[in-house]
Amino acid sequence: MIFSQNRILLILVFVLLAAPGIESNEQKESTQMNEPFGNPEKIKKKQVGKWEASKAILLRSGKQSTVAINAKRTNYELSDGSEKFTTPVTAFSDSESGSIWVGPELIGYLEIENKILGFKIIENAIFWSESSLNHDPKSTSPDITNRFEKDITGGSFYLDMDAANEEWTNLKDVIKNPVFYSRGSGGSTPIVTGFQWDKNLLKLRLIDQTKQYEATVWIDVKSRKAKKAEEKRTKLGEKIFQEKVEAARVRADKMAKEKNNQ
Repeated sequence: MIFSQNRILLILVFVLLAAPGIESNEQKESTQMNEPFGNPEKIKKKQVGKWEASKAILLRSGKQSTVAINAKRTNYELSDGSEKFTTPVTAFSDSESGSIWVGPELIGYLEIENKILGFKIIENAIFWSESSLNHDPKSTSPDITNRFEKDITGGSFYLDMDAANEEWTNLKDVIKNPVFYSRGSGGSTPIVTGFQWDKNLLKLRLIDQTKQYEATVWIDVKSRKAKKAEEKRTKLGEKIFQEKVEAARVRADKMAKEKNNQ
């Protein structure tokens, strides 16, 4: 994003004045998205680079395992003439259900009722997003990348991303170990190692950035609520923990011997 010095000062003043009513972490992504453009109708989108082959991780309805399906990926620049930013865009079609996705590049995608829901994680929040396009058997253009270029305006794409920031799940509701999302001044984002359906819930497996702790979270996708979580040390985490215990024991034995020799 490109900001003038005056705009940065105005934003800082706004944040200071509004601080008592802001939930900081939980609204960070929404705040970042709302800052660049004041009038979505003026936003133009421009493709930056060619569409390239990629992969998308999709979990279909009623299936236990995810599949990696062929996708296309490029970058789009959104600009209102004075401010601009670039975002990666992914496009793919699920041959089994006919559902399609064209929108921001995300961590994973869920096929639900012939539509696709995508998600990403930033610190303690899971953000959900719907495709900018849906399957249209009557479309004159079977290429969904062409449809995205012709049918989706910069303003509507920007509003789609902005709306996605209103749909989020708070991991703090169920994950009690702060190492997953609060390491250092800049925060920390857990790594997704897998996801599957567990009856009517999404079972999401996470590992922290140090790879010493893991968590399994069950989420009701319809309500966007995290229902429960199980946390434990990874094998690496257990090894490091036992090494610390042994080091502490050795220090304690040494101190005891030194005291006895006095």
